[in-house]
Amino acid sequence: MKKVKSASSLHHNLSQTTESARIKLALVALPYGEGPQKVMPLGLQNISAYLNKKNPNIDVRIFDYSELYLVDTSSLSGLISWDPKMVGFSVYSSNVIAAKQWAEKVKGYLPNIFIFCGGPHISLAAEAFLRYAGETYHVALVGEGEYSTLLLTEEFTRKQAQDLSNQPTRGHFYKLNFEAVPNAVWLDDHGECLTSHKCKNQLPASEWENPLLDYATSDIQGLYYTDRRDGVRRKAIAFTSSRGCPLACSFCAIIAADKDGPKWRAAEASTLLKWLEEAAQTYSFEHIYMMDANFFVRKDRVLEFSDGLDRLFKGRVTWSSSSTVGYLLKVKDVLPTLVTQGLRLVELGIESGSQSQLDYMNKKVTVEKNISAVRALQENGIALGLDFIMFYHDQTPREILENLLFILRAGLTEHESLDHYFNIMMLYPGTPVRETLEQRLGYTLPLYELPDSRRFIQNHEVSLIYNSFIDGFAKKHLTRLEAAISKNLLKIRSGTDDYTRAYYSLLNVYLLHLPFKILWSLSRNPRVADRDLVPSDYRYLIAMSLDEELEPTPTDTTHSHVTTGSGGRRGELIARTR
Repeated sequence: MKKVKSASSLHHNLSQTTESARIKLALVALPYGEGPQKVMPLGLQNISAYLNKKNPNIDVRIFDYSELYLVDTSSLSGLISWDPKMVGFSVYSSNVIAAKQWAEKVKGYLPNIFIFCGGPHISLAAEAFLRYAGETYHVALVGEGEYSTLLLTEEFTRKQAQDLSNQPTRGHFYKLNFEAVPNAVWLDDHGECLTSHKCKNQLPASEWENPLLDYATSDIQGLYYTDRRDGVRRKAIAFTSSRGCPLACSFCAIIAADKDGPKWRAAEASTLLKWLEEAAQTYSFEHIYMMDANFFVRKDRVLEFSDGLDRLFKGRVTWSSSSTVGYLLKVKDVLPTLVTQGLRLVELGIESGSQSQLDYMNKKVTVEKNISAVRALQENGIALGLDFIMFYHDQTPREILENLLFILRAGLTEHESLDHYFNIMMLYPGTPVRETLEQRLGYTLPLYELPDSRRFIQNHEVSLIYNSFIDGFAKKHLTRLEAAISKNLLKIRSGTDDYTRAYYSLLNVYLLHLPFKILWSLSRNPRVADRDLVPSDYRYLIAMSLDEELEPTPTDTTHSHVTTGSGGRRGELIARTR
């Protein structure tokens, strides 16, 4: 890779730019790549807020398509009709195909548009992505995007002001001085990869702008939080208050993408409260999703935020966030206070119930501490968002059984979400687990796609268990099972008598145990997969829950790819930070 020299001056004075109409910039959150999921455009919110503050010549709008399928490109009509001059795509390792196809679609309708990309996958594999995407993208921005995107928009507006008479073509865009944009990567006319100077351009937390103000002006999907404790459904907002993570889990893409900067930095509690107070003037909300990878790192900050939030909104606004086990246990003694002040849910990065698997992941925690953390939430009536990796490619059958025993010991067999039973460790670029696997294979896995982890399961019995569980159970029965559980929940909540509520509650307990029973049987004897995995009594209860007179032959393949890594398949909100 050839490197060009950095420009002598990076920051163009905005006063020198044209005072003509503001240039429209569309920031796009793509379908996540594993079916419809609400993956909030958190990075795009931060970039948009920063540009709105720093570059008055840019009109920024976020287009959130994360809940769509890859084939839903017709939904781009709103972006096309807005007719932006610049479009920036946020790319995850799971939606590389969407990033190529959707950008090509935009370019087909708007051939003179300037298209760039950034995001987690670009920070790990910028050159590989540009080569995969062909000539669709003009430049890729590595690392945190605020400062680089600001300089790119300034360079674009400067060039527009200088050369308004020329029609923008691909060659025209190459005349942009990408050297003036730190951490930029692009391909020249000869296919050679060029990079501007590398810069640790992570903004200090004191310079972050309020990411919540875009809710009223951008196409960000509406959020809600179903509060089981209070029995209400709350309108919600989401944002990140910190970046990075102080830990170094071996499977985590955050560590790989953020390796050149400080591991963790955060806005002060007073800043967060100021942001929320500003947002409340233009946007109505009753719940806050703090989408940090690890919100509970500093106990004093958590207490200041929670107390301030309670005072600011007089107890009307609740909140949720995520934590790893060790940091949650450090605030265990104050959980009752946090609940009183509005804490309702913690997404907990447990990841495994097997000590050998925890050690493989470099989790620096024990199974007993995992159980203690779960019980601390249960005892305080705090909902649990369970981040759990049931399978991984170097696993033994014993570790699967240990994971199931943990679920039993921790009282999670009736956890409303079933996602944790099906998650397999994803092999993100740049992570230690992927590098170790590549060393064993003797070759490097392609960077333009996220490999299917099941291909690399070493142990024959684990492979048999996993394939039987996913292909023989999940693909055939999971959609109907979840629909039956959801329908029973509606009957429980709308039930007018104790008998009805008790009946459907017990029925759901029975149905919720089905994945556990099947995986336990497979782990004890992988060859039981030779017969149908779902017993006839379960089939009858599923059909009855769905108000079906006759049970249809299971042919559902809606979830043709149900293995989704450490996050869940669906939910009201999924952070996708690990």
